[in-house]
Amino acid sequence: MSKNKYLLVASLLLTATIYSCKKETQEVVSDEDGASKIIKINSTPSNRVDLSNEGITLDFQAATESNGKVATAATTASEFPYQLVFKGKINPQIGANNNALSALEVSAYGNYYAIAYQTPGAAYGGGVDVIQIQSGAPQLISSVSTPEADVTCINNGGGRLYLGMDLKTFESFKYPAPAVVGIVKTNGGSLEDPQVVGLEGYSTKDVKYNTQNGKLYAASSTNGGVSIISFAGQKASRTAFQSYGGARSITFSNNDIIATNGYSYTTLDANTAAQSTYQWWPIQSNEVNIGSVASLTNGNFLFGNNYYLIHVDKSSGQLLDQIDLGGWVNSISIVSDKIYVSAGNSLVVAQIENNKIKVLAKTHFSSTFGGDFNVISSRVAGNYVFVACGNRGTYVFNLKKS
Repeated sequence: MSKNKYLLVASLLLTATIYSCKKETQEVVSDEDGASKIIKINSTPSNRVDLSNEGITLDFQAATESNGKVATAATTASEFPYQLVFKGKINPQIGANNNALSALEVSAYGNYYAIAYQTPGAAYGGGVDVIQIQSGAPQLISSVSTPEADVTCINNGGGRLYLGMDLKTFESFKYPAPAVVGIVKTNGGSLEDPQVVGLEGYSTKDVKYNTQNGKLYAASSTNGGVSIISFAGQKASRTAFQSYGGARSITFSNNDIIATNGYSYTTLDANTAAQSTYQWWPIQSNEVNIGSVASLTNGNFLFGNNYYLIHVDKSSGQLLDQIDLGGWVNSISIVSDKIYVSAGNSLVVAQIENNKIKVLAKTHFSSTFGGDFNVISSRVAGNYVFVACGNRGTYVFNLKKS
């Protein structure tokens, strides 16, 4: 079934309610026989690493704020005295139609880093690359191709990679909808024992592994919601489901499971997925594909849409601060006390001071590398920064004190 056809069918089934309290308890077990047909593991991928321009440096520029909008000055940021030293990039996988796939997201585990890919537009096809930094440069170790499924998001934990996927041929495998989760066991850089678990809805938007209870949480949109996947040994199955329209992102706030879409957020039971608190974002997004969320150490939320990065008090739902970064907020990651935001063609560094968002620095990739440069997501892992930029591939930098 095509992406567009499924969306048309799903739209006819949407109810007038904003969200439903329906909860599904039927177990959906992974299809191990079909998984190897959907997820094809390659232990010797072709070399797509580009080391030209290795060593070029990007300075973080100072940020200035005026009327809630942030601009960058020409001077180096003294409050964030670091540089990005370019180490190389991984060109995207090539799809079934000889087209470049789109790099979406990077997940770090141990000394390895997994990159998720999908096919832009209506066609299907995706994959995953596993890379390692060897002698200071990225090297491809293994890969996965999913010719009939987009890989839309990626996470890891418990010795596995978790791939949010949209499967074109879901009916053939007797899954309820295109939204599925692929599960691949990691053994160092090697990938093995694929499984696939069916979800609800059209598109898998987020997957998050909870180290506290060993469960996986998946958000799927368009007649979807939040699914809980549990493990009996290595066997995966979906054990709970909560309908939640337009589910976009999942975060763990203290001991709570929080799911969000572009206009609201809700608290879910960690075992049954039953909803409790439901609140509106104080500043809502009008774009269904925008709505990234992250949790601070005190439990408060940082929410990004196509307007602002906003800081929201968890207990009251009140807006604490908002700031215009000059581009749509595509991803938010928090490392120690620093907040790294992918916005437009920039990487923005901020922190919270007295409940206010203080932008420390920005760097613009297009000014160095030229052309269109859409930062879909960024990941900071140790002293490396990985920037996934669609069909331009994934750029790897060393974060070095200047």
